[in-house]
Amino acid sequence: MTRARILLMAHRQMADSDIKEALGISVQMAQSTRKRFVLGGLEAALFDAPHTGRPAKFDGKDRAAITALACSEAPEGHARWSIRLLAEKAVELNVVDGIAPSTVFYMLKKTRSSRTAKGSGVSRG
Repeated sequence: MTRARILLMAHRQMADSDIKEALGISVQMAQSTRKRFVLGGLEAALFDAPHTGRPAKFDGKDRAAITALACSEAPEGHARWSIRLLAEKAVELNVVDGIAPSTVFYMLKKTRSSRTAKGSGVSRG
C-alpha cells in the first residue's frame, strides 16, 4: 500500500521530501520505489522480487511451540528454562528435528515480550 501511495504522490508531482513527510517513510524509500517503477514497471515497484537463498527452516508453528515451551514451567530440577535446555527439549518433544541454542535465542528475541529477561523464567546458557 505504501509503495502504491508513493507512486500516486509522485504522479501528482510531489517531491520525495513531501512524500516522506506525508507517509512517514525515508526519502530513500520514495526514491527507490520511483526507480523500481522506471526500470521494471508497476509490478516491480509494488512487489518484492523472490528472495534468493535458503528458505527458512522453521515456520511460525515451530516458533510458537518453542515460545509456548519457554512460557511453561521449567522441568523438575531446574529453577528456570535455559536456552540450551529449551533447544534440547524442543528436539526431545519432536517440535523440531534439531535446533541450535542460538536459534532458540533468536526466535525468543524476535517476540515483543522479553522471554530472556531476568525473572521471566528463561535464561541464556
